[in-house]
Formats: sequence, structure tokens, C-alpha cells
Amino acid sequence: MKNSKQKIDQFIKAVKIVKNNFLEKVGEHKAIIHIYTHLDADGLSSGAILGKALFRENLPFQITVLRQLEKEEIEKISNNIREIKQFLIFTDFGSGQYLELQKQLIIKDNFSSYIILDHHLPQNISSEEDIDLIREIYENSYQWHINPYFFGFNGSIEISGAGLSYFFAKCLNEKNIDLSSIALIGAIGDIQNKGPNKSFLGLNSLILEDAKNSGLVDIKNDLNFSSIKPLNEAIAYSKEINLPGLTGDINKTLIFLQTLGILMENSKGEIRTLNDLNNDEKQKISSGIIEYASVKLDIEPSKIVEKLIINRYLLKNEVIGSELYDASEFSNLLNACGRTNSASLGIAIAMGDRKRAYQKSQEILLNYKRSLVKSLRWLKDKQKIQQKEYIQYFFGEDTIPDKIIGTIASMLVFGNGEGFDKSKPIFGLAIREDENVYKVSGRAHEYIVNKGVNLSQLIRDVCKQLNLDVLGGGHPPAAGTKIPIDKAEAFLESCNIEVRNQLKNQ
Repeated sequence: MKNSKQKIDQFIKAVKIVKNNFLEKVGEHKAIIHIYTHLDADGLSSGAILGKALFRENLPFQITVLRQLEKEEIEKISNNIREIKQFLIFTDFGSGQYLELQKQLIIKDNFSSYIILDHHLPQNISSEEDIDLIREIYENSYQWHINPYFFGFNGSIEISGAGLSYFFAKCLNEKNIDLSSIALIGAIGDIQNKGPNKSFLGLNSLILEDAKNSGLVDIKNDLNFSSIKPLNEAIAYSKEINLPGLTGDINKTLIFLQTLGILMENSKGEIRTLNDLNNDEKQKISSGIIEYASVKLDIEPSKIVEKLIINRYLLKNEVIGSELYDASEFSNLLNACGRTNSASLGIAIAMGDRKRAYQKSQEILLNYKRSLVKSLRWLKDKQKIQQKEYIQYFFGEDTIPDKIIGTIASMLVFGNGEGFDKSKPIFGLAIREDENVYKVSGRAHEYIVNKGVNLSQLIRDVCKQLNLDVLGGGHPPAAGTKIPIDKAEAFLESCNIEVRNQLKNQ
């Protein structure tokens, strides 16, 4: 068993090997560098970090954002490299497809000018416990493949795609340490601040140290509510703090805050946000919520405090109160851009555009939030979540598009919505009209992941059982794939059986 320092040293050494391979190949072929990344906040952060790093080296590059790195996309990439001289970088995906990439690029086209910087479980690996198989993959691909599982780090909570892109960029040039804050935004986008009070773990904690030491990030204890929404709305619609009698009701929450003596309007007559409050006012709210939870709801004060007080990561170079000041809100903005066909705007903002791109993103963010609220309300009002013995599921129908089906599933897992059972994983299915297939997004609460549920392995197993020629996987708590529309019922029933088997095997 390696200690933490040995693991970190081995990881850094491996990043240097991949960087040297990259520089050698790019120098030999003088090719344009083509970055492929995912459309979520982590993917856009990854693309922005690499783009900025390459720009600083005067290396020509382009960025393509994909909803997933699927077989069809890999075939297109294979065709492109025959026509255009390129070096390829795959970030925030690639490990889960590395055998397909080998098959299409190295074996078929004798093309080896690419690297993978990914934090997902490698293809055909069921869990981080498969140490021998992981070691074999590392030995066969270490010159062009960086994955945290190679070094004993958990890619679900200790490092994201943006984090791996950051370590690569920093290895390329030390001045790229100023991109550390963007890596943290990517990690937050993948909900990797899972330590006590939303602290960072593993390699993410090293990135945080870089950001702090560079004067980029401040950390402060704060209430666990949105810092930019109207305060009563932020509390009423909190995804993590459930206060029956207040949750879901902005009017009752407003009255509750007024009884605590909180002035609710600013000088412009607008409802104040968390950013507008001083420490004394926040302390009043904290004490009031703890008293409400303990007296009226009979919740142990220590239990509510665990969720109520968090680390908030503030970006010191951004305008106070903007979506870019709070790293969590910055992450939400990038996610909105990526999932509304505006990924290029998100990347431009993450690379430093504070004018046109940021201004255009405001309307996108507003419309995105409206679509999420509409989707969640529709699921609740129409009672669209269906139950099997070991799983639950819903179809997006004409309301929830494929690009936000995973976000909605995540919000259900981390929220307090009616009709959702946290003791079962949930699968959201939305039609991709251009392909006439279902995009499937599976999510599982930490509670059942700790009991043995592994969605990454489950989805791969079920696709294999149904003879589906698709790529699928991810992490134990979050995974996805796509399936033919006529296979949906069989897929869901097989998922139900596999969850039962996973729980029984523990």
C-alpha cells in the first residue's frame, strides 16, 4: 500500500511522461492540436484550461465539445485524421473508451498522436478494487494515458477532468498555476467537494493549495444556500437542506426571515441575497434554522449544522456578487452553457472573456434555470417517476431534452423532491431525435453506493446482456449510455435485476 506522498510523486512523474510524449509528437509533426471534451462544467473547464495553456505556448489548437465520446464520434475522428494532420487530446472522457480509441486509431490507422486525460473508470474496469487490471492498463498505455485510478486516487471525488488538465498544463508551464481556480470550478461541477463542509480531497486539495497560494481563491465558512438568489428563494429551494414548513414555500420563508429580524429588501427595493448579508445577520439565520430544525422538526442540532455550514470558494479576481465570484455559481453557469448548445461561450468565459461572452451567457443561464424548474415541476405534478422493486425511472417525453436529463436525475438525487426514493438508483431516459435512441443517465445516492451499487459496472453489464453495440459507463454513482428506443423496457428490467444482484453480493 503506497502512502499519499508516493502516490502523488508517481502521478506527477506519469504526467511528465505524457507531457514529454506530447511535446515530442507535436514537434515532429507540427500538427494542429484538436481537443475533444465533454459538454458539462467539468468538460468545459477542462477544454478552457488546455486551450489557455496551448495558446500561451503559441501552439495552434481547436476545441470540439461532444455530448459523449461514442463509437460514431470515434469513427468520425478516425476519418478526420486521414485528411488533416492533427494531434488529439481527449479530456473528461477517453478512459471509458480507450479500447475503442486503440482499435480505431492505433490498430486501424497506425495513429498514435493522442493523449487521454480522464478521471472515469477505464473501459472494462468495474471498480477501483480491480487493481491488477488497472495496473495492466497503465503499463500498456502510460505514455499517452493519465487516469487517477492508475495511482490509487478515486476519480469520483479526488480529481476531475479539469484537475487532470490542470496538472498537465502546469507541467507544460509553471505559469499555468493561475488556471487552478478553473480546475476547482470543474471539480465542483462534478460535485467533488465532498469532504467535511464541502472541502476538497486528494489531488483536488493540492489544486486548492495552488489557488490559495497564488491569491486566486478565498475560502470562508458560509450558509449552504445560493449566494446570488433572493434569500427566501435560496432557502426555500435549497437542494440539500430540507425544512418542512419552509422548503418549497418562498412566502413562509420570507416571513420566517422577517421574524428573525432580517431586513429583506436592499436600497433598490429588491430581495437581498446571501452576498448582501453581514456576519451578524448570517449568524441570526444560522441560529434560527438550527432552532427551527431542533424544536419543530426534532432534528439533532449537530445533524443540521453538518449540512448548514460549508466552505464557500470565492474567486478574488471576479466581481463580488456576480455568477463568477462564487465558484459554485460559476460552475452552474458553465453547465448552463454546455447544455444549451452554447459550449463555446462557456469555454470563452472560463478562458477569461468578461465582455461579450459573459453578457450573452446571462440570458442563457436564466433560460436554463427555467427549463430545470419546469422539468422538475412536470415530474412532480404529473407523477412521472415510476418505480420497480430496486430502481426508479422516468422518461423525458416532450419536456426534458437529452442534454439535461442527467442534470435532472442529479437534482433528484441531491434534492428533496416528492416521489423520489433515495434508497434506489434513478434512470432518466430522453430521446435523441437526430439518432432515434434514448440517452440514459443513471444516478445513485451515496447511501446506496456505499451498500454496493455501482452504476458504471451495471450499465456496461446490462448493455452486454442485451447485445447492444454501445459504449457506456462513468462512475459508481453516475453513469450513462444510449440504447435503441425499443430496448427501453428490457434495459430497465435488466437494471432492476442487476441492482438486486449488486446489493445481494455485499
